[in-house]
Amino acid sequence: MARGTPALDAFGDDFSWSLLDATPDAMFVVGGTGDIIFVNNRATEMFGYTRDNLLGRQVEQLLPEDVRAVHRAHRTRYRAEPTRRPMGAGLVLRARRSDGSEFPVEISLSPMDLGDETFSVAAVRDITDRVEAEDYLHRVLTTLDASDDGVFIFDAATLKYSYVNDGAVRLVGYAHDELTTMTPLHLEPHANAASYRALIDQLQAQEGKSVNWQSSLLRKDGREIPVEETFQAAPAGRDGSLWVIVLARGIADRLRAEQELRLSQDALREAARVMAVADDRERIARDLHDTVIQRLFGSGMKLQATMSIANEEVQTRLASTIEDLDDTIKELRMAIFSLQGAASAAPGGLRGQIVEVVTAAAESLGFDPRVQFEGPIESIDESVMIELLPSLREALSNIARHAEAGTVRVRFVVADSVEMTVTDDGVGVPEQVVGGRGLENMVQRAQRVGGTARISALRGGGTEVTWMAPLGPIKNDDPITSRGGFPSPT
Repeated sequence: MARGTPALDAFGDDFSWSLLDATPDAMFVVGGTGDIIFVNNRATEMFGYTRDNLLGRQVEQLLPEDVRAVHRAHRTRYRAEPTRRPMGAGLVLRARRSDGSEFPVEISLSPMDLGDETFSVAAVRDITDRVEAEDYLHRVLTTLDASDDGVFIFDAATLKYSYVNDGAVRLVGYAHDELTTMTPLHLEPHANAASYRALIDQLQAQEGKSVNWQSSLLRKDGREIPVEETFQAAPAGRDGSLWVIVLARGIADRLRAEQELRLSQDALREAARVMAVADDRERIARDLHDTVIQRLFGSGMKLQATMSIANEEVQTRLASTIEDLDDTIKELRMAIFSLQGAASAAPGGLRGQIVEVVTAAAESLGFDPRVQFEGPIESIDESVMIELLPSLREALSNIARHAEAGTVRVRFVVADSVEMTVTDDGVGVPEQVVGGRGLENMVQRAQRVGGTARISALRGGGTEVTWMAPLGPIKNDDPITSRGGFPSPT
């Protein structure tokens, strides 16, 4: 053993053994046959053996069973060409404690010649904490790479990126090694160094708080993509360096969805406006027909009755007035047809309009009625259509208000005439609907086009509304719309 200064020589060999016991690593001296001839105190602590149990034991017994044979071959080759191998030479090995548990280690080797024999000095370091920290870091980085958001970390002094995740690579199209040579100024076309310096000052002044930006990034392919960025200052390093973490999320899909939502809302508002106009047109048409035309018709009838008791000159004037009333009624009829016929422009023709009415009623019914068509639906004349559709609405509305139905079937049969039946399985429609004004509108609409309407209870529960009319307009049955105008007073 080499000697030290006279002050240390006074301690003799005790100093040498104490020095070995003071090292943080486990120290082993191994003979050429693999037997352990020396251990320090750290070795007994690390492996859980007493010194006596370790001395004379084969060094392979401190390794897992699956690597002992391989290690024996390595040891034989090392004995033939002993060299110094430093700690941390890139090998992470496993060792085995007395209780059978395994742990990661690093081992440095040095040959030591004593007399004619060469021994191996092994320093063993337990790196469990480091391996667990590296494993944890690996899991964190793997999790970050799995994120769709881009994660950028840059130096606050140089603005140079030190880390980017896979999400950042996917976001901007640059490779990892390309991005780590760049700064945010390479990616943000509308930012400059002054704005980033101001941002860093703000993060330092508001410790622990984040800053949000909505900006855009320029991809490698030249496309500019909108992003939402969150900036957060990382804790200062031991050397005082400051790092800034940036989370960047592409928001192109969100902006597109918001635009589509705005367009949909605009379309809904426009549809509501159109519906309001359509309701007003329907109301005006109904008022013109139910009030104005009926009064004009009544006045014409009175004038016709007066003609029988008037002289010839008065009769001539009355006939002219009746003819004017007839023309006025016809013009009002055309105006009503124009007001009510606006719905015929809806897509899908009459079939599509019927489906729209039934679909609109589904919300108040709580389910979708079943619709069945038989025959050439589109052959129905518009004058019949403008009476049929409101009658269908009225029938479905009555069911929703009164019937408590679970199913509704709407059936249209077109042959020589058009027949609409609306059947439900509800509790039945109250008498005030059957015999009162609930059916009156449907009856009147059917009569205007020469048809009929009735409502009847079904055996076993439910009701059925039947609405029938010719395919085209009537020609002579309606005295108001007939060629001769009002009926003859005689």
